Amino acid sequence: MLFLAVFCGFLAEYQLEHKIEKDREHVYIRSMIEDLKKDTASLSFTIARYERIDMRLDTVLSHYSSLVKGYKDTLWRNLPYGFPDFLKSDKTMQQLLYAGGLRLIKNRKSADGIIEYDLQNDDINIDVNTIRVIFFELMETRWELVDVAALEEDKKIISITDMNAGKKNYLLRSDQPFLGRYNNELRTFKTICRLVKNKQKKMLEQAMQLIQVLKKEYHLK
Repeated sequence: MLFLAVFCGFLAEYQLEHKIEKDREHVYIRSMIEDLKKDTASLSFTIARYERIDMRLDTVLSHYSSLVKGYKDTLWRNLPYGFPDFLKSDKTMQQLLYAGGLRLIKNRKSADGIIEYDLQNDDINIDVNTIRVIFFELMETRWELVDVAALEEDKKIISITDMNAGKKNYLLRSDQPFLGRYNNELRTFKTICRLVKNKQKKMLEQAMQLIQVLKKEYHLK
């Protein structure tokens, strides 16, 4: 009888622990869905900004040969001054890692989807770091290329129309090797930005699909 009582107590404790873990699992899944919803909004915004950068760089490159001929506002105002940075909502993933990893997510399809989504973000971050390096090189080249002081001073006293009609190009250097280097950097920046944009589009699709998978597997609305 004593053995039976101990065994029943063990089963009751096991069932209670199992229920607690199952409840925690559902809490994490709901939290993960909220993180994914935030990501879809942030990714959509970031992708739109990358698309604007892509169009602006097309404009710059199509007018690049006129750089030495004089000021062209269409070219100058479309030069890149930054790039968007997507920050993944990572609250739930960090909580899961702190709690011992994805062992709490018993549903294999859901766990695999969460891992694949996280790996996609890691892959994008590698390319974003490349963009960051190229962008800093791009800015260093521009500081050597452009007479910013003269440009800003003339903007105060000369209309854009008159600046466009003039012959002043506001360049500190106009040798072909240096201009070619800046052109190459612009093209490389454009290529990597487009790569990141396309990967983020894939990640956006993953996020939306993962939301549906989690809702279906855990019977959530």
